[in-house]
Order: sequence, then structure tokens, then C-alpha cells
Amino acid sequence: MRVTFISAEWRRNGGVASYVMRLARQMVARGDAVQVVHGDRSPDAVAGVRDDAVPGCTDYGRAAAGQDAATPAALDAIRAFAPDVVHVQSCNNFLLEQRVREQYRATKTLHVYDFCPSNTKFHHTLQQCCVVPTGAMCLPRMGYLACTTSRRPSVWMRLQRRAKDANRNNAGYARIIVASRHVSAQAQGTGYPPAQVAVLPYFVEAAEPRAPEPRVILTGGRLVREKGIDLFLAALARVPRPWRAIVAGDGLETQALRGVAERHGISGDVEFAGWQDEAGMAALFERASMVVMPSRWPEPSGILGLEAMAHARPVVAFATGGIPEWLAHEETGLLAPALDVPALANAMATLLADPDRAARMGAAGRARLQREFSPAGHLAQLDEIYASLPEPR
Repeated sequence: MRVTFISAEWRRNGGVASYVMRLARQMVARGDAVQVVHGDRSPDAVAGVRDDAVPGCTDYGRAAAGQDAATPAALDAIRAFAPDVVHVQSCNNFLLEQRVREQYRATKTLHVYDFCPSNTKFHHTLQQCCVVPTGAMCLPRMGYLACTTSRRPSVWMRLQRRAKDANRNNAGYARIIVASRHVSAQAQGTGYPPAQVAVLPYFVEAAEPRAPEPRVILTGGRLVREKGIDLFLAALARVPRPWRAIVAGDGLETQALRGVAERHGISGDVEFAGWQDEAGMAALFERASMVVMPSRWPEPSGILGLEAMAHARPVVAFATGGIPEWLAHEETGLLAPALDVPALANAMATLLADPDRAARMGAAGRARLQREFSPAGHLAQLDEIYASLPEPR
């Protein structure tokens, strides 16, 4: 099979790129020809994958009016590769997607809530997940419910237009892929037909288990408000010492979070490790005795947790979004009610106090990953989706 991925990200700095890289490697290993057309200026190379960088090709803006040079360049790159299937991974260039559907069998994965103007389905004012379908009222809600952290009306209007265009564009796909039943339900609530939406959970290759360092707590991701790292730090301040915490990642809130740790009096026990490549994250997972996901927003899935399971590490997380679909409470980790900082602290303290239980949970998580979130199972389901795609009209 010859498959082209279109992805805004092709550098391992987030969940989308991590998934696309893993998928590309697995497909090449079984003999498929894989191309990635992307807009990333500093990509990570993957052996055997054809890499076509087209800066701006996935952006929302001029492409909507057909005024950019990136769309024809991306189409030329795809045409030269001659794929059997085009799989859009992350893209806001809806003109490019339309042209692709006209020429190739195509599908698209929604890695976030593309049908929501903010992509997050979260109200910062209320500290609650949004359960309202996307519609005209999203624009005022961005103002009084803070669906986005931006306070600029011009940004709200642009986000509203993008979501409206995205939903119109996505209606052109016979199949849309999402990573959890939670996202599927949200998409259907916005008007996506049930038969269009296919649930395909992420996968991670199991790692060789290693003994962790005692009482090391790891979290990571983009350091932005939705990820709840400030809640993690507040919870840590309640956990009996000794412990050592590692925060992997970078983002807009890096300096502010250092200040949060300082105010809680725990800065000496918290290491801000910065952005990590694949090898760096693997080394941190090997050190950790548990991994924590303190997300405010309803995580569409939460690939960090699957990576923790791959390394036989128990996961502590808020029960938001798609997380409960892979984290089995009291079996592979512990779930705390959303935004409940004392409960999150208690869950971490519980596992620190009983390392044998933590080890059993980690082993159970790795076993579950191999049963339910394996590369082979993922590829088999993806092949079925590809086979169901209609020929272009």
C-alpha cells in the first residue's frame, strides 16, 4: 500500500507528531510506502519515509481564498508519490483537503475537537467541560465562558469561522477517525453522522520493563493552562515527602509554573526538564515510579498515559474526556474526579506509600496495552477503514 499523511507536525513535540511517527514506522516495517507532506520547518527524519516539507501547506488563512502557493506545491508532491490513500492527520487548509478528496481515496483523523472553535471543549470561566454542540452561540460563549484564553474578539471571530469551515469540510469525508468514544459522542452531538465516525484508539509499542527510581513522579506535555500542571503542583504540595517530581515539556506557562512551584514551597523538589525527544522521554519514563495526567480539559485520549503503560508505570489522572477509556481505575492506575486537587494528591500519596501495589498496576497496564493498544491491532483496524473508503468522484 502507498499512503500519504498530511500533517502540520512532523517533529516530536506533541501527541499528533508522536502518533504519526509511530504509525509511519510501523507501516514501513510491514512493507508499505509512506509519504509525509507537512508544514514543519524542523522535522525529525524517519527511515524509509518520504519527507516532503511544504511550509504553510496546512495553515488556515489564505488557502481558504485560493491565494497561496503552498496548496499547489503540496498537491504536486502528493501526485509525484501517487498514493493509494491520503490520510489527513492535522490540517486546517481546507482547500487542500477538498482537492485531495477530488483525486484520491481519503480519510482524516481528528486528534482534537476540530468541530469546536477552541478545539478544547472546555469553559475556563466555569472550569467545566463544554457539552454544547458547536453553533452560532459559540461566539458569545467564547467571551463570557472563556472557551479560549484569548480575550480578543478578533481571535474569537477567527476561531468561529475556522470551526464552521472545518465542519463543512469534514462533511466531505466518508470516514472520520477519532481516538476515543468520548470524542465520537461529541462529534455526533455536533451533527456528524454515526456511520461517518470511526473510533480508533492510539497505540504504543511496549518497552522493556525497568526498575524505577523510588518516589519519582513524572508529568509532561505542552505547558499550557489546559494541561493543568498548576493543579499538579498544588496537589504535590499536599503529598507527604520525600518525593521528586519531573515536569517534561515547554510552553507559554513555563515561567509562571516555576513561580507556582515556588509559592507552594516545592521548587527544590520539582525539576522542569524542558522539551524532550523520544529518547529523552523514554529515559524519564524509566526513572518514574508513576506518571500523572492532571488535565483540566477533556483529553481526547491522552497518549502520555499509554506511553506510561508501555513502560509499566501506573497512571494517576483526572477522569476527563477519553482518559477513563484506557485507564482502569484501581487496576492500571488511579482516577480522581476532574479538578479535585485533594483527590489527586491522595492518589499520588497512596501509590508512593505502597510501591508494590504501584508495580502491580504498572505491570497490569503494560499487559493491557499489549492486548488492546498494540501496533498490530491498530493497523488491522486502520486497514479496514482504508478499505471502506470510496473512490474519488
